[in-house]
Amino acid sequence: MMQIFAWISITTGLVIMFFGVLGTIILPDLFQRFHASTKCGVSGAFSLIIGLSLYTADLQFMMKFIVIVFFLIITSPLVAHMLAVSRMEHDNRDQEEEQ
Repeated sequence: MMQIFAWISITTGLVIMFFGVLGTIILPDLFQRFHASTKCGVSGAFSLIIGLSLYTADLQFMMKFIVIVFFLIITSPLVAHMLAVSRMEHDNRDQEEEQ
């Protein structure tokens, strides 16, 4: 029974990640692409890793997976935010130089 929940979680994570990749490819604006990549990437990876930890059913692997999820939740949105702020500052400098 636990394996069924694991496969459902793994499949859900892969589907969410697929839509994140699709959104990153087709969305027109850079900030929308960041949004798609971070939201779908973190939630898809979270679901995928939860499924993998359920599949292994080993406490040592579960603890490692929890640490991986923790770092993903913290670092992925932070990196996208830093890149977005950098892009906005770059655009502001270009506008000031044109004036």
